[in-house]
Amino acid sequence: MKPSFAFFVIITLTCTRVLAGQQSPAIDSLKKQIAPAVLYPDTNAVNRLNQLAEAYFESQPDSTVYYANEAIRIAKQIDYKKGMAAAYIQLALVNTFKSQYQASQSNFNKAAQLYQQVNNQAGVSEAYIGLGRVQDYLGNYDSAIAVFNRALSIRQKLRNRLDIAHCYAIMGITYDNKGELSKALDYYFKSLKIDIEYKDELAEADNYNNIGVVLQHLELNDKALIYFDKALKIWKRQNDLQGISTIYQNVGEVLMDNKDYKAAFAHFRQASAIYHKLGDQEGISLIYYNFGLYHYYTKQPDSAIYFLNLSLQSASKNQIKYNKAYAYLGLAMVYNLTTNYKKALSNALLAQTMANDLGSINAKADATLQVSKAFAGLKQFEKAYGQHQLYVALTDSLKNSESVQKLVSYNMALDFEKSQAAAVRLQQQKEVYLQQKITQKTTANLIYAAIIVIMATMLVFYYNAKRKQLKAYKLITQKNNEVQKQQADLRVQAGKLNELNILKDRLISVLAHDLRAPLSTLRGMFSLITTKDISQAEFSDMVPVVYGKLRHTSDFLDTLLFWINSQVDDVIITTKSFCLCDLVKQELVYLEDQLKRKNITPVNTVYSGHIVLADPNSIRIVIHNYLTNAIKFSHENSIIEISAKIIDGEKIDFSVKDHGMGLTPQQLNSLFKSKLISSPGTLNEVGTGMGLVFCKDLIEKYDGTIWAKSTLGHGAEFGFTLAADTEQIKKAKSVVPPSEIENP
Repeated sequence: MKPSFAFFVIITLTCTRVLAGQQSPAIDSLKKQIAPAVLYPDTNAVNRLNQLAEAYFESQPDSTVYYANEAIRIAKQIDYKKGMAAAYIQLALVNTFKSQYQASQSNFNKAAQLYQQVNNQAGVSEAYIGLGRVQDYLGNYDSAIAVFNRALSIRQKLRNRLDIAHCYAIMGITYDNKGELSKALDYYFKSLKIDIEYKDELAEADNYNNIGVVLQHLELNDKALIYFDKALKIWKRQNDLQGISTIYQNVGEVLMDNKDYKAAFAHFRQASAIYHKLGDQEGISLIYYNFGLYHYYTKQPDSAIYFLNLSLQSASKNQIKYNKAYAYLGLAMVYNLTTNYKKALSNALLAQTMANDLGSINAKADATLQVSKAFAGLKQFEKAYGQHQLYVALTDSLKNSESVQKLVSYNMALDFEKSQAAAVRLQQQKEVYLQQKITQKTTANLIYAAIIVIMATMLVFYYNAKRKQLKAYKLITQKNNEVQKQQADLRVQAGKLNELNILKDRLISVLAHDLRAPLSTLRGMFSLITTKDISQAEFSDMVPVVYGKLRHTSDFLDTLLFWINSQVDDVIITTKSFCLCDLVKQELVYLEDQLKRKNITPVNTVYSGHIVLADPNSIRIVIHNYLTNAIKFSHENSIIEISAKIIDGEKIDFSVKDHGMGLTPQQLNSLFKSKLISSPGTLNEVGTGMGLVFCKDLIEKYDGTIWAKSTLGHGAEFGFTLAADTEQIKKAKSVVPPSEIENP
């Protein structure tokens, strides 16, 4: 039986199918583009040469070699590794087709190395598939499967479903050759389901044929013919000569198993004609073997020996171990039939040795039977008996294995057919449902159209009546509008007055909250001077500190007045790019005395990469308020955490977290909404309760959001989110910890 390798389809995924001596318009077009391109070598020239090499593969392999070598020559000049790798793949395909397996392995390995250098994983998997096929041809099935698994792993990571399906199919072929039929069938069905899903007809046909081959091995001939017929219909529709010839051969073998020798011979002749036309060496070797068996079964030993020798010569020349083993086996069968037991023994032993190399229990059992018959014919009964016992042991093992595989394989085929039938039924149900929906939609549209006509008629009458009514109410409406406008103006004026009152309250609260401390410090210093409780040296030491606080207070007052003007005059505040780290550092210096008073340690993780778009003076007020509140409600000898995070590369989340008194759920829910009754701090510090409402106005001025989290007795965390300056962040990225660049 001949599985369909679909070698070119699987490896290159595209296959230009042309008959020998014919040239498609696409090839002519490529040639015209190549002529000037070779004079000015570039990547396009290499790609077109590779396309020509691919197009000629099935019709003129020597032309494929020529164009691939040209592609390699130019690709080396311009150091185009991907182009070189693609050309080596084309050369390797031709090497494999001509059974030049050493050269094929070398070229596939070169392609894999080049693809790895340019990190083209799809190309690497393509080269691995080629290397695996070479190992399969050589009968090294375990090595082939290992390479295929590497290719499959890459394709699963790339998530190209059709590539995965092709890999499943080619692995199924190797398991089939190895004799693990249930595994082969499992991979074929996996591949077929994907091919059907993506409507890849040529790949479907390959899998139908290969499933038929497995079922024929398991003597499920009727089911095998069903799958062969499905494949043949597709290949005839696609005019795929390689596939058609494969089906003719496989159906011929089924007919020969059924002892319909005349029909089998007709199919073999059709397959042979196409194999010779295409130059398919493996197919030619197999068809000679089939002719040999046909003449063996029809009692024509001379013709059988002739064709089996042709099969052996072809398999030996092309290093096809599987075909070679069965050619020896066929010769042993014929020589035993003609009582030429010496030749029978010689060929049977060779078949037995090759079957051992292939690891095929089926081939080994058949060869052992012929060895036993040859020894018996030579009167070496003890050896014959020993070989017969080995044959019995092998057949028992094979029968047990085949029984299990037959049951598993039959169930697989049955499950697949059920799933396909269910899919067809579901599709039919969908079509019926869709037709019903279309009918319902059409009926509904007609009803809607009738309703629209009736409504339109009614609207015409209603419109005429309404026009008359509108004229009567027009003057009344105008008067009402005037009154409403006056009322709206009054509401606007009242609102403005209310806003001014609220602004006044907030201003007084902020002044009381944030200006009391520095003024108290100044008053205390002058009191000490007045009472002469400090020396001149101590006074000199205090002056810079007090001056710094006064300057900070002055700046804070300027910022506050700026905000007041913006609220009163509706001034648009200019947005700037600045780093939050600068504001934090300024405020920490200003609040140093308050921090020391409670022995509080600030932990600042705000870096130079935390750059936002807003007004720095306004945000400074918010940060100042956050820090003073955190100090106020923190316990002595505790810490305050100041941090910022970049969110999605577009926003920056800033927060101040303390480990102090915390808030009740009721207090937390009422934050930022209205004036609060200020709670005393851990050292009975007092405040106004207006600071956070004030902060909310400032943050929302720049389309930001403000938030707070707290658990009573476990501290509180206050924060805001502002737009990030992405361009400046990129420049400062090197100084921001990597964890800060990603989403929190």
